[in-house]
Amino acid sequence: MDLTQSKLSKREWETIEIPVTPEEKKILSLIIKGFHNIQIRYNETHSLYTHIKIEPTSEMDYFMFKKYFEEPINNIISKYGKGTPLQSLNIKSKLCGKELKTLKSADSIRVQNLESTIQQNKLFIFEFLLLDLTKDLLKQIVKQKQKYAFYLYTLIQLKKASINNINDYVTTFVDAVIKYANGITKTSEIITNAYEFIECNKYLLKYEDRVLFSHQKELYKVCRKTESFMPKLILYTAPTGTGKTLSPLGLSESYKIIFVCVARHIGLALAKSAISMEKKVAFAFGCESAADIRLHYFAALEYSKNRRSGGIGKVDNSVGDNVEIMICDVQSYITAMHYMLAFNDAESIITYWDEPTITMDYETHELHEKIHKNWAENKIPTVVLSCATLPEPHEIQPVFDDFRDKFDGAETHSITSFDCKKSIPILNKDGFCVLPHFMYQEHNEMIQCARYCEKNKTLLRYFDLREIIRFIEYINENAFVNESIDSYFSENIANITMNGLKEYYLNILMHIDEDKWPIIYKYMISTRSQKYGRSATTFTKTKSVENKQSPVSGSSLTRTTSVAIPPQQKSKSSSGSGILLTTSDAYTLTDGPTIFLADDVSKIGTFYVQQSNIAPSVFESILLKITKNNELITRIEELESAINQQESKTVTVNDGKKSEQKTGDARESGRLCKESQIMMDEINKLRKEVRLVSLDPMFVPNTKPHQQLWTPDNDVHDNAFVSNIGEDNAKRIMLLNIENHLKVLLLLGIGMFIDNLHVEYMEIMKQLAEQQRLFIIIASTDYIYGTNYQFCHGFIGKDLTNMTQQKTMQAMGRIGRNNIQQDYTIRFRDDSMIDSLFKKPNDNIEARNMLKLFST
Repeated sequence: MDLTQSKLSKREWETIEIPVTPEEKKILSLIIKGFHNIQIRYNETHSLYTHIKIEPTSEMDYFMFKKYFEEPINNIISKYGKGTPLQSLNIKSKLCGKELKTLKSADSIRVQNLESTIQQNKLFIFEFLLLDLTKDLLKQIVKQKQKYAFYLYTLIQLKKASINNINDYVTTFVDAVIKYANGITKTSEIITNAYEFIECNKYLLKYEDRVLFSHQKELYKVCRKTESFMPKLILYTAPTGTGKTLSPLGLSESYKIIFVCVARHIGLALAKSAISMEKKVAFAFGCESAADIRLHYFAALEYSKNRRSGGIGKVDNSVGDNVEIMICDVQSYITAMHYMLAFNDAESIITYWDEPTITMDYETHELHEKIHKNWAENKIPTVVLSCATLPEPHEIQPVFDDFRDKFDGAETHSITSFDCKKSIPILNKDGFCVLPHFMYQEHNEMIQCARYCEKNKTLLRYFDLREIIRFIEYINENAFVNESIDSYFSENIANITMNGLKEYYLNILMHIDEDKWPIIYKYMISTRSQKYGRSATTFTKTKSVENKQSPVSGSSLTRTTSVAIPPQQKSKSSSGSGILLTTSDAYTLTDGPTIFLADDVSKIGTFYVQQSNIAPSVFESILLKITKNNELITRIEELESAINQQESKTVTVNDGKKSEQKTGDARESGRLCKESQIMMDEINKLRKEVRLVSLDPMFVPNTKPHQQLWTPDNDVHDNAFVSNIGEDNAKRIMLLNIENHLKVLLLLGIGMFIDNLHVEYMEIMKQLAEQQRLFIIIASTDYIYGTNYQFCHGFIGKDLTNMTQQKTMQAMGRIGRNNIQQDYTIRFRDDSMIDSLFKKPNDNIEARNMLKLFST
């Protein structure tokens, strides 16, 4: 995370100009329009009507039914509906008492012309999907397979989607099938298979409506303008990855926004989204005065034109009438605030402070004085403190009092959300899922934990649904609680959701009798299993590392383990450490990249070089190529330095005679002098000599040969994630003057995020991370707040035990940010960190610092 309070670089300016994807743009549009209509929803799934773009009428509805749906419906009934109420179903009864007009010839011709496109796009037309699902539902019932309940649950949930103009006759048939299947289904059958029905259901997320998150709706409602203005202090808490940092886009529809970000990465991400939506943005980074503020072209009101291109040339940054969103760092807030006040009334501005608890986990920090000054000198009467983890309102009540003293009559609001569409299980160091019923043998401790989770429902996101279902079934089968599954969900399958099941789980925990708890605890502990089974090999130390310092550039990189050939697997029952991510545990990293957070990043990187089990002969070959490349790089850098020195001279003429005068600037023509061109030709020749270094696939984690060697029973897992660095990126890395072990790690698909590392290396790593092409990223806690890349799995290193509860939650928030349901895990290397998540901290340092710094 970059906390540097400095001006934006040229590279950062270029980054924010890159448009977001069309899919992201739709979400941004929803957020912006949602400010005016918080109930907004859209669904891009096409019904047959919306596909062919014909106005719906009763005649067209019947025509479509006869042409496309009657035959498949009759086939389904005749094949799978015998002996059921469906056999006597008369869909045409909808016509009773109606006389349909003849279809207009123009509409009939249009449908005929679109016949081929309808046939080609059946997979994308909603009615055909519904019929396929009803067919599968009835087919499974006939075969007496329990899987029928999957199709029943899916149909019920899909019926909630707001898809326009679904054919009435298809709807009538589907409703009849659902009613029939519902009559023979118990709620408990759905619960038993809830993991497959909900978390693994590819239909639910694909066809659900796009709506605002509940916390966005509440924020927009609170900030809606009224006739009488009231100052407001809003605590805005919601899980990471649910659009908090994009909410200002909606607020900017009615207010001017000052977005304060401690981590500049977050501010730049908002800027990119805002510019993609043509919002008028300005920047205040590293500002000493208003003269340092910079306007994006969209926000420019006064500017000169470029004579050649005709576009905007020099912008007058002192005119900020147009600015809708000012993005600034902590240091520049006061400057940005006065700038915005020069063009707007204070009542029309919102200060949106993102992640205000960053640095609050330190007793002292260089930013604390600036944070205190910003709060004390703030003149904006509407402030939003937005964070995934904020202290409870009662813990920081003096902050509210201080705000009311400054802004008379100020309202305070606390917006808290636990929106959750996916489970991200926590695994302990032994690979077991962690849940309250596994953690506490003592009944009173379990109850305290359940109550804490009930108050902090963000934790529900990290409850493994499969283990919850197993617990619920055991409790219900043995009648350990009074409220059964059927009564809790009112025997309504539509009410069974992921959040609903997790809240029911908490309800059970809080109502278990003390005398029954020892039996329950003993059974659940004795019957649980590791999420990924046991590792295929035993981790044993083979040799101590002689040189514990990381190899520096140009130094020899030596092996610390001696493995002549890929090692023979040991007993499958042997216990593994769970962190052999380049060998026996690699297959557990599925679907996407992994982030490994640790304090000593270099130590983790060196460990994976050592444990990669690359054969000595292969390793020596790699080192020879890298050494040769390093020699070429050294020579290239010498030549580049010589060229820079040569080109810093320009030729001037004095009284008709040539003389050399150093200016420090390159030639205006851009062409090199003869001597420099010779050196440049040599550089190009040397670049071609750089050798491409690669590994045999058997050493690259999760390739097919690697899996056949390392996975249990030598199986190949299709969802095991494989890196994809590409030859161009590999060659770019080999050309960098960086430590040798970083190059070897890259061959394994592993990148490292370290402050003050080679700038180009870090840019390449960020690019690969954004494109999800790295297998693992090893990063320090500096990247906890500022990393918004998509990760499917995360490791929290054992050297991070001093992290506060709130910062640990922020670290966990890096995982599962995808918009699709995949297999996610967060794996702790020290169980004491997990224990601290499920209980109120004895000392909340973030709350203490907020009380100290957010005061006048």
